[in-house]
Amino acid sequence: MKNKIFHIILILIIGILQSCRDPFEPDLSPQSVDFLVVEGYIEVSGESQITLGRTSPINSIASPIQEEGARVFLSDNLNLWDFEEKGNGRYTLNGNFDPTKEYTLSIWLKNGKQYTSAPMTPIISPEIEELAFVQDNDGVEIYISTKGEQEKQYFMWSYEEHWIFNAGIRSFLIYEEGSIRTRNEDERVDRCWKDNLNPKIVLQDAARFEDNRILQRELIRIPPRSEKLTNRYSVLVKQRAIDQDAFNFWEILRKNSDDIGGIFSPLPSLITGNIQNPEDPSEKVIGFISMGKSANKRLYINASEVFPWPVFIPEYEFCQILQDTIPPTASAIRDAFNNGIVVPVRDVWDGMFLIGYRGADYRCVDCTLRGTNVRPEFWED
Repeated sequence: MKNKIFHIILILIIGILQSCRDPFEPDLSPQSVDFLVVEGYIEVSGESQITLGRTSPINSIASPIQEEGARVFLSDNLNLWDFEEKGNGRYTLNGNFDPTKEYTLSIWLKNGKQYTSAPMTPIISPEIEELAFVQDNDGVEIYISTKGEQEKQYFMWSYEEHWIFNAGIRSFLIYEEGSIRTRNEDERVDRCWKDNLNPKIVLQDAARFEDNRILQRELIRIPPRSEKLTNRYSVLVKQRAIDQDAFNFWEILRKNSDDIGGIFSPLPSLITGNIQNPEDPSEKVIGFISMGKSANKRLYINASEVFPWPVFIPEYEFCQILQDTIPPTASAIRDAFNNGIVVPVRDVWDGMFLIGYRGADYRCVDCTLRGTNVRPEFWED
């Protein structure tokens, strides 16, 4: 759930602006939109992260305001555990906690204000029974199956997608100091990884189904021709069992992000969480902190498993190799490739004799403009 609340609030603001037929600028004081936003989940075993920030005015073009210099700590009736500040409003804690106890999260800001969560009882998520996919005429559907219990009937799923894509034109050549050589493996710009870390909210109430069993709940729909299945795709799914109050909070956010501008949609101003200022309970605080143990599972999909899968990447639609052949002389190479706009992509031979090079626009060749050529640590081939 990395910065999910901030991401959804941004979607809501953009949606509200786009849905207005006529320009509308509400008369809001800076204080009326300067709400503390608290986001995170506390794991009973492993690393937990809390992110603190501030809402911004609708017409603001600045990056989200992160709340730094705060003290964040977890406590029960006898013990206290401090989070470590990591910068950019992030606070982390590593530990193991008794899931049978009750806990409270406290936040002390550098301006002196203090906030506390409602008491939290950890909920241990059941294991993910199945994470799989099916291909149909509408693309590829990734689904999940799990079994709830009477005390574990509300579920929330978050996920992180990563995939390999290729540049519009592959090149294993590089221009360097007036000459052209073959790229080393760590210099490759024809293959990159891209990610999606802020996907939509997925929720489900297991009580709606027989025996609290959730079967093949759709999580992700990959549309036809998506670059996600160009080569190899990975999704890490995190399943969390939450209580009804948390479920209601995230359901309101989900409805607003999926149905922006609907006259009967719950308004963002009506979203309530479980964080408050004890000295001023009327102060608006956005966020809901839950505690428990997540269940995680990763799925890989290879292009061969969904073959044939035509891919369309708009950024590479008009990419082509230039027809002019650049003679292999130092001056010609320098004149053609020293500007960084055109890069070498092919060497041209006549039998055993090199007669020159052909180039292409760097935007078609360098995939790092849209992703990273650094292999993720978790990635498996």
